[in-house]
Amino acid sequence: MLRSAFAALVSLGGVGMSAALVFAQSPPPLLVVPSKVTMLVGQAHTFRAVGRDGRMRQNVRWSVSPKYAASLTTDGDEATLLALEPSSNIVLTASANGDSAEGRIEVISAASMPVGTVQWSVNPLPGCKIVNHVQALRTATGPDFYVQEVCPDGNFIRALTNDGRELWRSGGPTAHLPNTTEQTEAGEHIEVHASSFCDSVSSGMSKDDVSKLAQSRNIRLGENERNGNRWTVEEHGCRCNILFDGAGMIVKKKKTIVTD
Repeated sequence: MLRSAFAALVSLGGVGMSAALVFAQSPPPLLVVPSKVTMLVGQAHTFRAVGRDGRMRQNVRWSVSPKYAASLTTDGDEATLLALEPSSNIVLTASANGDSAEGRIEVISAASMPVGTVQWSVNPLPGCKIVNHVQALRTATGPDFYVQEVCPDGNFIRALTNDGRELWRSGGPTAHLPNTTEQTEAGEHIEVHASSFCDSVSSGMSKDDVSKLAQSRNIRLGENERNGNRWTVEEHGCRCNILFDGAGMIVKKKKTIVTD
C-alpha cells in the first residue's frame, strides 16, 4: 500500500473527535503545505495555502523564485510546481489578504529518487510537537491520515492527504484522534519517502523506459497503454496519467491519490 511509504511518526492512540473548533492557541494565519518538497527534474507537486483552521484559503496569489528552476501553474487556489532545473533553494510564496507564507523546494538531478530521500514534509505548528500519526479510514473525500500535535495549551488534530496537503484542523484541550487503523512511531516532522511508480517517472523518459519500470514493479500495462500516447497506470492507491509526444517521450504526467 502507498500509505506504508510514510515515515514512522508516532505510536499512541485515541478515539473521538472534538466537534468544536476551539483553538488552544492561535496558529499562523497562513501556511503553505507541504512545507518542504524534494523533486527530480521533470516532476510536479501540488501545494495549497491554509488558514488557522487548516482549510484552504481563498484568493491566494502565488509566486516562485528562482523562476528558471520551476514553473508555476494554478488551479483555483492551489499551485503546482514543475521542476525544471536542479536547485537547492526554491521558494514558493503564497499571499492572501495581507498574510504570506513560504514553502521550500529542492530539485535534484538524478535518474530516480535516491533511496531514503524525504519526498515531502509538513512542519508541526509553532510551539507544538507531533506525538501521534495514524492512517485514516478510507473514504471518497476524507483525509489519508491524521496527525496529533501537543502544544503548551492543548492539542491539534490535522487531517492530511498522501501528498501533504492539509484538509482541515481541529484544536482544543479535548481534541483527540478519530478511530483509525494504523499507528506509527513519533517524529519531529510529517515525512513521506519516494516510493510510487509515478514518482519514478519523469519528463524525457521513453515508452520503453516506462514499460521497463512498470515491469520491474510488477505492473501490467493494458492495450491502451501499449498502443496509445495517453497512459493511465495505477499502483497502491496512486493513479499516474502520462502523456507522450509523437516521438514516444514523456511530456507531462499527473499523480492522483485514489480512494474508495
